[in-house]
Amino acid sequence: MTNKKKQGTIVVGGGLVGSLLSIFLKHRGHDVSIYEGRMDMRKAQMSAGRSINLIATRRGLHALAEAGLSDVVLDHAVPVAGRMIHKLDGRQEYQPYGKNESEVNYSVSRGELNKLLLSEASKAGVDLHFDHLLRGADLSRGILTFGRGDDSEVTVEAETIFGADGAGSAVRNELKAAPGFQTSYEDLGHGYKELLIPAHPDGSYQIERNALHIWPRGRSMLMALPNRDGSFTVTLYLPTSGPGSFEDLQTPAGVQSLFEEIFADSIPLIPDLQSDFFENPNGTLGTRRCNFWNQEGRVLLLGDAAHAVVPFFGQGMNSGFEDITVLMDLLEKSKNRKSCFSEFSSMRKPDADAIADMSLDNFYEMSERVGDPKFLLRKKVEHLLEKRFPKEYRSRYSMVAYTRIPYRVAQAAGRIQASMLDELCTGIDDAVDMDLDLARTLLREKLEPFLAEHSIRHTD
Repeated sequence: MTNKKKQGTIVVGGGLVGSLLSIFLKHRGHDVSIYEGRMDMRKAQMSAGRSINLIATRRGLHALAEAGLSDVVLDHAVPVAGRMIHKLDGRQEYQPYGKNESEVNYSVSRGELNKLLLSEASKAGVDLHFDHLLRGADLSRGILTFGRGDDSEVTVEAETIFGADGAGSAVRNELKAAPGFQTSYEDLGHGYKELLIPAHPDGSYQIERNALHIWPRGRSMLMALPNRDGSFTVTLYLPTSGPGSFEDLQTPAGVQSLFEEIFADSIPLIPDLQSDFFENPNGTLGTRRCNFWNQEGRVLLLGDAAHAVVPFFGQGMNSGFEDITVLMDLLEKSKNRKSCFSEFSSMRKPDADAIADMSLDNFYEMSERVGDPKFLLRKKVEHLLEKRFPKEYRSRYSMVAYTRIPYRVAQAAGRIQASMLDELCTGIDDAVDMDLDLARTLLREKLEPFLAEHSIRHTD
């Protein structure tokens, strides 16, 4: 074992949140080192099936802009303006996300974004240590022991430790020794697998480029997000066990039969379906919650290490990046790390719990409800409300994706809006038949007092 002298700030985890966090800290004059358990992904080939695309929305883009990186990231992204629903009979229906064409999400490769952020961290002067896996720690004293690929160990001591090492966080596991610390994990009962829709031979897209494509089939779902090279990264979501599950599909014939039954129009788009299915690994899905995220002013968890969510609201990365900007604002106001870390944990946890709940709700929306006529009517009525009353009404989705309104406030507003939509959709079959006078009354009596209470005013 070799010992190193005491270091200033250590970020455990060189993923998206850890690498962006290190850039912010370095820009603010901190001596920062990243310790990452994996090899340097900029030099190693990524494992097949692990490059699931991400959606960048306002919260994440704001953090990237604050770091001076939004333009370079958008150069690697594809705009996504809405959902394209693929129905069982092969018909397609488009559902726009925002109130107008300016409100779009951006599809970006997780791997490419991570490589970019690591390179920017290196340029900023962050000390990068790869192939260093956390094996043990005395967090109260700031001592960390890492195992290296050559079976040796290295022990380091730091003034401050940030745990940004993802849903399987080793730092969080060590934090269990802190008095009163509690954590829980809720398994969704579904897993995922990556497939690929390649580009046409001329490099063009096989399906609509600027959309998230969804094949909603209840317990099963297929999703596809565009890449800049004309391909689509496809994610297959299935139950982990039972009929039609990953556990159940053990033969090429079984996979073919499932796709012919419920994803028939996707088969010509995925020429390597069988090899992708059996060669790419399965991923797990679940929700991680912790009752607090810090130990005094020494240790702080951020991102998935503190609050992993299922991916169905596209907010995992965005909420992790928002953690960083919230933390930086607090550190600007006070140099007392203990009070900052405590305030950050108490401030962000209600928002993390809210987006976790909304992500779970969106799973059921995307897998089961997006093709239901009643659901589609509600969406059309809501879209009309946003157009007719732009200063009074923004959908819950829009508040989450296109504003920085706290998640918990967007969630509460969404409950009020749901009750309004119940009334406005009663007795009509077409959004154009919505009672505008009733809509104005409901906005005035139900929604506007809530928005005023939270100092929220939408702009048109």
